[in-house]
Amino acid sequence: MGSKRNERLKELFLHEISAALRNVNGINNHGILTLTGANLTADGKVLYVFYSVLGTEEERRRKELLLAANAREVRSLLFKRLRLKNVPELVFKFDDTPEKASHIEDIFSKIRSEHDKDDENAGS
Repeated sequence: MGSKRNERLKELFLHEISAALRNVNGINNHGILTLTGANLTADGKVLYVFYSVLGTEEERRRKELLLAANAREVRSLLFKRLRLKNVPELVFKFDDTPEKASHIEDIFSKIRSEHDKDDENAGS
């Protein structure tokens, strides 16, 4: 499978999965789910769909269960909508990159505020 085709398929699958998940009851109750990316295996048999959750740890676990419970149904929808011979198995994986980025940003903010305090103290 060519890498250009692989990239196009990933984008198409992500778009369609996102649309399908909007219809899952309760998916955005208590915390917001965001699909952050996808990785299609070289053989095209498995699509890893990465997601993040804006919310608490409990809300993240709730989303994880909802995604796992609806993976087959979403895959069935992909078969119907895309009319492809093969639709990969969907595996949802939590992406903690946004959380890490937020944590790093918090650290930078603290450093900046401490630096500003040091500047103020030095000037007095």
